Formats: sequence, C-alpha cells, structure tokens
Amino acid sequence: MSVAELISRIEPYMRIGEVKSGVRFIILEGQIYEPQTENIDAIRSIFKETGYTPFFEPNKGSQTAPHRLKVGLFSLRKLRQRHWLNWLLLGITLITTTVGGALMALESIPEGFSFWRIIWMVLTNPLMLLKGLPYSLALILILGSHELGHYLTCRHYGVQATPPFFIPFLPLFGTMGAVIRMGLTPNRRTLIRIGAAGPIVGFLVAIPVTAVGIMLASVDVMQPGTLEFGEPLIFKFLVWLIKGPLEPGQEVVMNPLVTAGWLGFLVTSLNLLPLSQLDGGHIAYGLLGRKRIWLALVTYGLMAAAVVGTYVRFRQLSVWLVWAAITLLIGFRHPPAEDEITPLKASDIIIAVAAFIILVLTVMPIPLQVIPPPSSS
Repeated sequence: MSVAELISRIEPYMRIGEVKSGVRFIILEGQIYEPQTENIDAIRSIFKETGYTPFFEPNKGSQTAPHRLKVGLFSLRKLRQRHWLNWLLLGITLITTTVGGALMALESIPEGFSFWRIIWMVLTNPLMLLKGLPYSLALILILGSHELGHYLTCRHYGVQATPPFFIPFLPLFGTMGAVIRMGLTPNRRTLIRIGAAGPIVGFLVAIPVTAVGIMLASVDVMQPGTLEFGEPLIFKFLVWLIKGPLEPGQEVVMNPLVTAGWLGFLVTSLNLLPLSQLDGGHIAYGLLGRKRIWLALVTYGLMAAAVVGTYVRFRQLSVWLVWAAITLLIGFRHPPAEDEITPLKASDIIIAVAAFIILVLTVMPIPLQVIPPPSSS
C-alpha cells in the first residue's frame, strides 16, 4: 500500500498535517478526532490488514498537531511457544526445590559430608524427598500464581504471552523464580494492569501459605552464626496475629512453609521495584512514561543505602547488591506501548496504588544476614 493510499484510509479518523517518510517508519503528525479511543481502534484495524505496526504518541512539540502516528513498516513477530521447555523447566524446578525442602528438614548434617554428597544422599532417599515436597509445592504454587496472573491478564487484553518459564537453581532455595515473555501492549492502561496482576495474585496466595507455616512453627531465640531472615511488615503482622506479641529476641523458627511464603514476599517486592522491565517497571512506565527514569534513580539510591547500611552494621554484603547488578544488566529501556495517547482512568491509579502498598508490605531493607556473635567488652 502506498503512502497516499494509507493516508486516505486514515484521514476519516485523524487530521493529518505533516508527513515524514523514513526507511523503517512513516510519521504522520496531526490530531486524532474524538471519540479518540474509538478512532485509535479504527486506525489500528486498518493496519492489521496491511501488516504494518502503528504507534500512537503525543507530539509534545506542537500545539496544532498534538498527536503523532508512527507507522512501523514491519510486522511484529509472533512469540514462539515452546511448551515442552515450560514443562521441562517446571520439572527440573520441582526436583531442585524438593531437594531444597528436604535439606531444610534435616535435623543435622553428617560430619565431613560435602555439599554434593549431601545432595546425592537426599536424591537417593525417597523419604527425605517426601519431606521436601511441602516447601516445593508451596513455592511453585506461589511463583506459578504470580506468573499466571500476568499470563491470564495478557490473554484477557489480547497481548501475546508465553506460559511461565520456571528458573531452577541450586538448593537450598532451589529456584530463582519464574518469568513469562509478552508481546506489544495495546496501551499504558493495559501495561499497568498486566504489571500489577502478577504481584497481587502471588501476594494473595503467599499470605495463607505463610499463615499455615507460622501456625506450625515454633518460637525460639536465634543463635549467633545462624541465617536470619528479614521480616517484612506483612510477615510481622501475620506473626502477631497468629502467635501474639513475642518476647524480645524471639523469632519464628523457619519451617518449609514459612520459608516458601517468605520467598514469595521477597520475590514480590523485588519484582515491584520500578526498574527496567520488572513488574514495577511496567507499572512505572504506564504511569509516568519516559519520566519513570527519575523514579528508577531514586530506587537505586535507596538500594545503595541498604547495601552500605548492611555492610556498616554487619560487615556483610547485601542481596540488594546482586539485584541492582541484575537490573542494570537488563538495562534502563522499556519498550513503548502501542498507544501512548489514551489517558489513564481512576481505576488504573487505584491498581497502581494497590501494587505500591504491596511493595511497602513486602520489602525488606536487609533480606538475609548471618547473626553476628555478641561483641566482647
């Protein structure tokens, strides 16, 4: 289709002023008529026939032509669905997390056993593996619910998406979470909803898992040299609700279900950070567009403060250092939505605020630390 034919088909829905042609894009500056949302949908349907990819952007440099239609002279590739890989990674993660849960259930480790010998001992003992299943199934339920929240929301709004890819890792924890791949989002409203759906669903599933674990857990004073888990606000509230106020120095002893729920809260908080292409990054881009970079810089500043604070206080490295490195490697850029003109609604702001509240409830300044020995006077 020639540029002239394309313009003639678009003109009933958009007043077109200047036309700029390039190798990969044709840029049409003008104004989309009201009702704006309906006319954007009409223009989008035209491009479905041509195979081109439209991007609707505000044209901030002009008052007479407030909108810009950037026509990509290409069609986006469909996401490759590899269901065999989804199932394979799920199976491997089931094994690694089951071994991790079995290790948590060990009352003592035989003296002189290496890490790999202990792993082999667990793998060859069905009864020990059975003890690891509660942790494994609980954690996979939480992580899977998180990613299915994204996946089903993508399907609802017609966005291409893959089922969850679980990421197996070495025990003790046995996994680094799960991810999905998604295609171009139709607008920033949809981006907020997709970004928030996973953390909200995962958070709601993690709460009852953690609550059951706390009911079954004992309370004790943590000894020096043991690994201490940070307690987010939601965890503190559940402990208070179920166990009542604890004595100074007392903590809930981590069992497999508590550990699975705690990891669910940790994953939720990490993903809700307004960085890169994390869930929080999607929400921040949906709310602020390219201005989200300032929010990202503030977040990195807070992460740096947590790293420095952990080292100064405990002479230990922080998990935040690793997460900052990972998000920096992913990069600052966020792919645009197809439509960046349609304004947000109050419901979108409410969803974003709900996600922020969940971040506050689940974030931990010091997620993990080894309890130092008491200082000698």
